[in-house]
Formats: sequence, C-alpha cells, structure tokens
Amino acid sequence: MPACKASLFVVLLVVISISSMSPAVSASTSPASHPVLASSASSGLEAALHWLAKEQSPDGSYGESFPPYTAAAAYALWLNDTHSPKASSAYAWLAAQLNNSTNWFWGGYGEFDIPGVSLYSLANSSNLQLIHVSSVASSFLDFQQSNGGFLGFWPNGASNPVTSSVDTAEALRGLVSARAINASSQQLAVSYLIGLQNSDGSFNLTNTQPYALDYSLGPEPVSITALVLLALRDASYTDANTHVSKALNFLTTASSKYSMMANDTNAVYSASLSALALYTFGRTALANDAIAFILSHQNSDGGFRDSTRSSPGSNALDTAWASIALEQVAPGRAFSSFLPEVVIFGIIAGIIALAVIVGVVVYLVHRNKTQTQ
Repeated sequence: MPACKASLFVVLLVVISISSMSPAVSASTSPASHPVLASSASSGLEAALHWLAKEQSPDGSYGESFPPYTAAAAYALWLNDTHSPKASSAYAWLAAQLNNSTNWFWGGYGEFDIPGVSLYSLANSSNLQLIHVSSVASSFLDFQQSNGGFLGFWPNGASNPVTSSVDTAEALRGLVSARAINASSQQLAVSYLIGLQNSDGSFNLTNTQPYALDYSLGPEPVSITALVLLALRDASYTDANTHVSKALNFLTTASSKYSMMANDTNAVYSASLSALALYTFGRTALANDAIAFILSHQNSDGGFRDSTRSSPGSNALDTAWASIALEQVAPGRAFSSFLPEVVIFGIIAGIIALAVIVGVVVYLVHRNKTQTQ
C-alpha cells in the first residue's frame, strides 16, 4: 500500500473513532431537559422526605387518627426506599386501621375516600399481605350505592352522607389496585363519575354541589378533576376517551395556577394531583410545569401546605403528595439516569476504535518495512 493511501486510511479510522465517541461527548456537554429544575426537584424532594421522616409519630401514623395522611406519607417514603423502616411502621399502623371492621370510616355513616386511599397505598407498595383483602373489599362493595357511587360526603345539615366523586374515585383506585372489584361494580363506579362531569371537562363533588373547600382529598374543582382522571386511568381508560380528553383539556386550562378559586395562590395539592394525572396520560411538558409550581411553593421547613387547609404550616397530606409527584414525575430524572450509560458506551466504543487504529498502524508500518526489504 503506498504511503499516502496508508495515511488516508489512518485518518479515516481516526474520524470514525471520533464519531463513535461523539455520543458520549455530546451527551456529557448537552444540557438535560430542565437541568436547573431537575436539580431543584432533587433537593426539594430530599427536604420534603426529611420533613415526613421527622414528623412521624412513634406509632407510625401522622396524627389526627386520619389514615389519608399516613397513607400518602407511607407511599412517599416507600417510593424513595422500599426498605424504609418508617414506611414499614406507617403501613403497619395503616393496615391495623383497615383490618378493624368497627373503625369509624366503615359503614353507612363512613367516608369511603379514607379506606380507598389507604388501600391504594398498601396495594401499590406491595403491602397487601398486611390486610385481609377479601374482608376489606367486602366492606367497600357492601356500601356501593345503586347509582354506582360510594358514600362519604356530608352536606351541611344532612343527617346522612351522600355519594361523591372524591369518595368514589378513591374507593375505585384502591379496589382496582388491589384487584378486588368485579367488572360490573367497576363500570358502575366509572359511570357514576362520568355522570358528574361538566361541559368544561371538570367534575363536580356531588350531583348538587360542585366542591367543598373543607373536603381535604378533593377541596376544589382542579384536584377533584385530577383525582377522577387518575381513577379512570386505573380503570384502563385512555385519552382517546372523550370524557378523559375533556378533563385533560380542563387541567391544561387550569395549569397556570392549578386552582379556579379566587385568592388561592398556594394550590399545592391540586398541582400535585394534576402533575400525576397529566404525566400518566403523557402530557409530560405540562406535568413538568406542575412540578415547577410545586417547588416554587415549598415551605422553608421542607414541607408543603395547600391554601385550602384550615391549619397553618406544613402538613403530611400536602407534603406527601408533593413528594409523590416529585418522585414519579421529576423532570430530567430519566435522562440523568440514562446519561451514565451513554457515556460509558461512548468510552468503550472509543477505546475499541483506538485499539483498531493502533493495530492497523502497526500492521502498515510492518508491511512497509517488509516491502522495502
């Protein structure tokens, strides 16, 4: 091989080797999606989880004997560390509440959003073995009403509770996650929810009341709509469904402040549920915007408080759901976790290409010497 051709061949191999390393170079120098936000999400989540760990009671609960606080906190802690002793303690307490058939939230005067979110948390954290699933499911389904809804909301002055979208959505999510509801009961619940949808895509709390600010798991239209969307997704509905697409359009419209209420500037809970709902249905950019909103409203102690709450300061419910949203939606995380693999692949490819170059050069030099002799 003439010397000039050999030189060109070597140059060509060098170009090839550089191009093989370029994915690693570009990956390491190109900014990830929302790089600042991804860093902020990580530190914000760490602070929120620290708050949850610090505020847990010795018995594993989060005060007020109100399971939804503990259910959300346990799930947030478990998502961060499936072997978390604090999550285990919370789930042991939560399971004891569900297994107690005489507990205040069961029965005709109960509130089925409470056992619903508790069952959802236990099921999705692989802790169903802690409860008597058949008994718990029976306690739910015995009180599903003929309209398909589940009881729980007490209108002002009422002597009995009525069915609501919040109670039904939470009950449906729990039962579906635990695989403890038959197709007929599931469809009845879905039909009830769809019957509460407004023309703008939002969902009412009941057939006579659009919302109630003191109903903690769904205090206003945005959080109610996001919760119903999550329940419909759990029931295998997609955005191809007209009711789902209308609800997503409503959340998109509301995404500038995540509340339809006047003076509600700290709608952290509805933003958290919206982030999860939007992300679940593939609206990633909007979900990332919700994450940014959540982070911008984090308290100095690391916790969160939605402005609809009557008590001041951070609380476990809002802090936990904000944490769950950060854990499941946090922008940049998927790219960041993929980045080291890209870098490693590029380095390996570059080393192989360099080895090939050295081998070819040695061969050519040896061949030229042989031909010269």
